[in-house]
Amino acid sequence: MEAQGRRRETSRHRSPSRFALPRPVGRAAAVLTPVLSLLPAVVLLVVVQSLSPVAQRVPTGAARFDLAGAWLASAPGALAGTTSWLPAPTLGRLQLGGLLHLLQGGTVQGVLAAAHGAMLLLAVAQAVLVWWVLRRLGAGGVAAGLATAVFGVASIAVEAHATVSAVAVAAVWLLLAVGLALGRTVPALVAAGVSAAVAAASAPVVLLAVAPLAVLLVLRLRGRTGEARHPLVAAGAGFGAGAVLLAGGMAAVAALPATAATARLDALTSAEPPGAGFGAAAGALWLRVDPVSLVVALAAVVLAVVGARDRGVAVVAAVLALAAFWPLGGDAAVPLVLLLPVVAAATARAADVGVAALGHPMFVRSVLGSAWLTAVGAVLVTAVVVWLVGLTGLVRGPDQPLARAERWIRTSVPAGQTVLVPLGAWPDLAASGRADVGWYAALPDGVPSSPSWRRADYVVVDAALADRPTGAAAAALDRSAEAASFGTGATRLAVRAVRAPAEEAAPPQPTTAAGREAARIRRTVGAQLAGNPRVEVAGQDRARLLQGQVDTRIALVLAQFVTAHSITISGFGTVPGDDSGVRTAVTVSEIDGRRVPGDGTKTGVLLRFLSDLRGDFATRSIDATDDGITAVFAPDPDLVPNG
Repeated sequence: MEAQGRRRETSRHRSPSRFALPRPVGRAAAVLTPVLSLLPAVVLLVVVQSLSPVAQRVPTGAARFDLAGAWLASAPGALAGTTSWLPAPTLGRLQLGGLLHLLQGGTVQGVLAAAHGAMLLLAVAQAVLVWWVLRRLGAGGVAAGLATAVFGVASIAVEAHATVSAVAVAAVWLLLAVGLALGRTVPALVAAGVSAAVAAASAPVVLLAVAPLAVLLVLRLRGRTGEARHPLVAAGAGFGAGAVLLAGGMAAVAALPATAATARLDALTSAEPPGAGFGAAAGALWLRVDPVSLVVALAAVVLAVVGARDRGVAVVAAVLALAAFWPLGGDAAVPLVLLLPVVAAATARAADVGVAALGHPMFVRSVLGSAWLTAVGAVLVTAVVVWLVGLTGLVRGPDQPLARAERWIRTSVPAGQTVLVPLGAWPDLAASGRADVGWYAALPDGVPSSPSWRRADYVVVDAALADRPTGAAAAALDRSAEAASFGTGATRLAVRAVRAPAEEAAPPQPTTAAGREAARIRRTVGAQLAGNPRVEVAGQDRARLLQGQVDTRIALVLAQFVTAHSITISGFGTVPGDDSGVRTAVTVSEIDGRRVPGDGTKTGVLLRFLSDLRGDFATRSIDATDDGITAVFAPDPDLVPNG
């Protein structure tokens, strides 16, 4: 009896139900355990993407049209009567614009910062959906998590996710459609069709991926159930219903009376170059930014076909890769946004093959499996190392070139002046100060702008315009002088002041040593006055200061006056009979924000200051008119004043 009692006390003979987890806890553990493979990938994506220098760049290429289009499409009344539904991904831009306003609402952050926040949210949504689709395709938790990490933080993935693009919105809808289509219920298939319709309407270019995915879905359903007709009808009905509803909504909105916001949106769309959104630019970017992941992606597709016998991934990857490397078009982002989920699927398939090979009795297969997993790990390690190195290139928000240019325009450009800025920077700079800010887009065949180049008083020049100014843009830059610059290299923004196109000829070049020295000093002191934050001057007159066309005495006298006051200069003039071309008259229209001569106190301050000037700086005349206080100095183009 004693031995029997001891036997009953051993764990071997205890009832297992006494120590089993409660059923709800067990179910929760079964659901949450696979999710743990997703969590590290998402956290890594958020950290890398939010602290990447790539996310601080001003958009270029098609991304600048997507950013400006998103900002315009989400403005009240912008879609009423629009003709932009078909020529551009307006529905995708509308969704992106709504996300921009949601993130920016109530805060002082810029439009570009909100856009990068929106792209981060879209990248997280894509990563979660990629993981979900991989799990529904049968990938293991480790393989799905590893593939999602590659999808999120590989160097080329960071480049693609940080690019502002309406295709990213469409990619979310497309991934949702694929996940729903893998379900077994009719409602899920109908919802998948609707989601695919929204994806196609958001960015019609995704139809290139929708077509092969639909064929693969039919083949998968036929292989699983032996009958694909009913599921296909359900998905097709959902797609058709979604397409009809979206088309009806677009037609109804287009029938509404157009507004000023509509004209701005249509003007942007008409300036956007037509042509293929795909091209060799995507392949070139991948080779330049992340050749390691490109090799691993190709190996993953091969392993998925050979090891997992998954030819569907290879078919979709081949179609998109052909579009990405075909020598047409020039958009590097669109193919990558669609290719990366396919590469993730191939990586997950190959990772499952590699994990299975680790325990294979054949030594060669075991070594190949470990080598493959090491290669995938190398992609992640390389991406993290590149990211860590890139942290040295991070710039605080207020110190970024765009923010500094915005502050300069707000404080230095007078009201009513026209400033042309790069399209990618336009949403942020459009609200800068009292100036009228328009955009330009440097394209291979021209530089369209709104408004015209002839109206420009200032131009903010980016690297794209500096490399290839043509037509009216080149003519305006030829008449301009640099007033300020911010940043270096590809991020450099230079503010140039432009002379009027119908202005008289520039002053003749001095022929004497004294004349050349006087001209050099005029340029030096003129640039100093033009860069003084206490001086507001129109673009044409700022260009005259920078080019040495304004008398040295004017620059030195005003520089002394603004040590205690701020002024607005309304113009520089010449004295009748003086053919030297050097402007010896200046008109001041405001002092400390007060109009002169309307404000007696400020007028008296300036008149006393000018009247007290002696020697080389003595004025020839001082006059007060409705335009302001005008001081005139005696013409002397070779003068280098003393004192």
